[in-house]
Amino acid sequence: MDPAPGGRPFQKLWAATATSNLSDGVSLAAAPLLAASMTHDPALIAGITVAQRAPWLVLAFISGALADRLDRKRVAQAANWIRVAGFAALAVAVLGDAVSMPLLYAVFFAIGTAETLYDSSSSAWLPILVAPDDLGRANGRLQTTFVICNEFVGPPMGGFLFASAAAAPFVLGAGGYLAAVGLLALIPSATRHRQEPSAEPLTVKGVAADIAVGARWYWSSPTLRSLSVVAAMGNAVSAATYGILVLLATDVLGVASGWYGVLLAAGAIGAVIGGLVAGKAGEWMPIGTLILVTNLLSAGSVIGMGLAISPAATVAFMALDGFVVLIQTIQVVTLRQQIVPNELMGRVTAAYRSVAVGAFTVGGIGGGLVAKFFGIPAAFYVGGTAMALTAFAVLPVLNDKRLARVKREASDPQGTLEERRAGTSP
Repeated sequence: MDPAPGGRPFQKLWAATATSNLSDGVSLAAAPLLAASMTHDPALIAGITVAQRAPWLVLAFISGALADRLDRKRVAQAANWIRVAGFAALAVAVLGDAVSMPLLYAVFFAIGTAETLYDSSSSAWLPILVAPDDLGRANGRLQTTFVICNEFVGPPMGGFLFASAAAAPFVLGAGGYLAAVGLLALIPSATRHRQEPSAEPLTVKGVAADIAVGARWYWSSPTLRSLSVVAAMGNAVSAATYGILVLLATDVLGVASGWYGVLLAAGAIGAVIGGLVAGKAGEWMPIGTLILVTNLLSAGSVIGMGLAISPAATVAFMALDGFVVLIQTIQVVTLRQQIVPNELMGRVTAAYRSVAVGAFTVGGIGGGLVAKFFGIPAAFYVGGTAMALTAFAVLPVLNDKRLARVKREASDPQGTLEERRAGTSP
């Protein structure tokens, strides 16, 4: 294997990503199983996903401003401390037989708040730790690690731990986040990012001014707006379908609760393979074509999952979905980091992800309601169709020619300006 891009600092960030994502993966299976032990209402179970993603609608902009103002390492550590506290509180409640759906919602709202801080800071931190030419490899390793820990190892571990002791997965989760705090402490401070000379002091007014700068930059870019729409639709459909996947598995397919995590992990095999070949896929296929093809294949996979032919068929469709989604994710994240100035990265990323991740809330609610009134498979059919329509709707902006020009302008803005003045820019 090639040496890790960025050397030892990146390796530590990579290890911290692994431990925290393992905790996420454990909860991915344990949380819905805990909820299903209290209710079988699909809308209430989907509400966990809604609670976790809701902070992206109300807090993401503040988190992005803080990521561009403060030491990004400290922001990431603070986010993991919030996660430690949330999981520890949930473990104590389970042990004390005091768990409830409102408590689950509160804990996962806190976890979601931590995600806004961590994701805004880490995505802006990475381009400082690695060279521009290594961003694709670094993102590939981080995203593949995310899948392995979050979807491949964590879910079956969470399922089996929950079957043995309901509090165990949350105790393990708190430990994983605590380990991530320690690993991040070994990386040099992340303050080497510029702040506008005219920036306001760190006050409510100053943070509001920072947010406005990032939001304007995001909105001025048709490329980022269109990418966020694609991501938003994908995330909404993911929340609408994977949020009730536990019901499809247990109620429709007859999968035992202890094997639910294995179902998720088997589907993640495709995503791991996708992460390993994402770099080559970007070489074989222009980015615009890649986005279109992966969107359409993901849409077909979601519809196929809804058919609920058998557990094996569902796993196959999940594997295909994971394969194409991770290829697209790695390429799009790298593209964003290439075209957004690093001093604005936290705020622009927050604006982007408030749209993209905030859609989980709408999707979770919508998927739960569709499943409740029209049956569980209906949520998969509606979601897959919506994804396919979105893929074609953004094609005028996210095509090969326009994206190539955007990347060229970002890499050499002065040269592109001179071309325009001379009338030679396409």
